[in-house]
Amino acid sequence: MKVRIESVSISQCAKVIAGIYFVISLPIVVFFALTAMAGRKVAIGIAALVVVPLAYALLSYLGGLLCAWIYNLVDGRIGGFEYKTAEITTSP
Repeated sequence: MKVRIESVSISQCAKVIAGIYFVISLPIVVFFALTAMAGRKVAIGIAALVVVPLAYALLSYLGGLLCAWIYNLVDGRIGGFEYKTAEITTSP
């Protein structure tokens, strides 16, 4: 069965993208913060632990808003993503 996504919720899409990028940023930020602290720049390391993940999430939220909005515009003209689904039967 073919299914087409006609539109996406702009705000929800942006929130999901922001959450994903926030989680992705955490190990990267921890690495750089530890590196800064090892170089005796403790204040920079601690600030990085707080500021960078929040900034990364905010910027990805704004990017997600823009992408979802553009998707909905393009979908109205040429159609949305298409994908196939299949029913999965399980054995008892």
